[in-house]
Amino acid sequence: MEVTRRSAIGLMGASAAGLVLFGPRADDDVPTDRLVLNYWEKWTGFEGVAMRELVDEFNRTQDRLFVRYLAVNSINHKAMISIAGGAPPDVIGLWSFNLPAYAEAGALLPMDDLAASAGLTPDRWIDSVRPLLRHEGRQWAMMTTCGSLALYLNLDVLESAGVDPAFEPRTIKELDDLNDRVTLRSSRGSIQRMGFVHTEPGWWSWMWGFQFGGRLLNESGDPTATDAGNADAYGWVRSYPDRFGAEKLLSFQSGNGFYGTAQNAFLQGRVASVVQGPWLANLIEVYAPNLRYRVVPVPVAEAVYDPDAPVGLFDGDVVVIPRGAAHPEASFEFIAWLQNRARLERLALAHRKNTPLRQASAGFFERHPNRSIRVHRRLASSPRAFGVPRTRVWPRYEAEFDTSFESLWIGRLSADDMLARVQTAIEQETEFARARRGARADV
Repeated sequence: MEVTRRSAIGLMGASAAGLVLFGPRADDDVPTDRLVLNYWEKWTGFEGVAMRELVDEFNRTQDRLFVRYLAVNSINHKAMISIAGGAPPDVIGLWSFNLPAYAEAGALLPMDDLAASAGLTPDRWIDSVRPLLRHEGRQWAMMTTCGSLALYLNLDVLESAGVDPAFEPRTIKELDDLNDRVTLRSSRGSIQRMGFVHTEPGWWSWMWGFQFGGRLLNESGDPTATDAGNADAYGWVRSYPDRFGAEKLLSFQSGNGFYGTAQNAFLQGRVASVVQGPWLANLIEVYAPNLRYRVVPVPVAEAVYDPDAPVGLFDGDVVVIPRGAAHPEASFEFIAWLQNRARLERLALAHRKNTPLRQASAGFFERHPNRSIRVHRRLASSPRAFGVPRTRVWPRYEAEFDTSFESLWIGRLSADDMLARVQTAIEQETEFARARRGARADV
């Protein structure tokens, strides 16, 4: 393993030493006559409730195992600490983009043989799911829920601006035209409303190159931040502070409410469109149930547009068995139980998400509470659905994009300078990670 007890000591010094020894605590009464499996998951709120209900059902349906659900914040860091310290839980819920780092660190048990013996073959998933579960030729996880990014349109705002509510911006040019028609300024020039702005909410600063045919890794796993498609994309992003004024954009942004509140800028009509996943439907249900909206694929550059193959970010939540788990076969028994189609669909319905399975049950889409779910299904099934780049250094890659994007947005960097800065940083990080891995392999 690349995660060692020595590294665990250092991590514990920076975090909480008690985590490795004791882990999180739950109030559940656990039976003394069963094998208890600790399941760490990141979900709280309605998402956590939905999974807890499934866990409770599993505990009722048999009398050998008892799964204890424990909600853990910062789970990707705390789980690695527990594995390094030799005291991991039995099952961990991660994001699929965590898998390369965990797999290369030797922190997970592969599932290929376990999945095959349970009849959980790869052909059960939609095509875009399969690469999210694998790294370097092995399967490390099973998926629980998935989501894709789309463009949400506030129809009331469009109509008030004289835009046909049936209008669907398919290309970047059409999105820019929509912005020009919808944006409102005060008599002093401050922005009061926009058709679209990249920083609302701004969670995926790295994704725009894909909408222009760009990519962030080549086939060898080397960074390609300076790809021509990326240069076009971030040249477009930079056109917004150039056109609207960086200070005015920042002022507008500061007036937008937080995502998970009734003051959300999209719900309030301060922006007419926003890039978000299926989970936005939950927010609309709670805070704006009468909102008129449509969901369409995120626009792309004209040269990239193909109505039969939309481009969109697709990712998912996964469950894994950590290396060092005391009872891996029992852990997989629970994971395999979760993979039943009806149970995955119950979770998808509760989370307002798509099912990751190729075959949905009769009536799944008809009874789904998220009225845009067919759009998300179409995006997830597209041959041009893309996931988070599969590299161990992804956390650094994403952080470099976020930091450099901020400099681009306030006018301090050009698109070329921004991407060059990211490229240099990630080339160095990739070389360092490979060298470190090679050195450990020689020991």
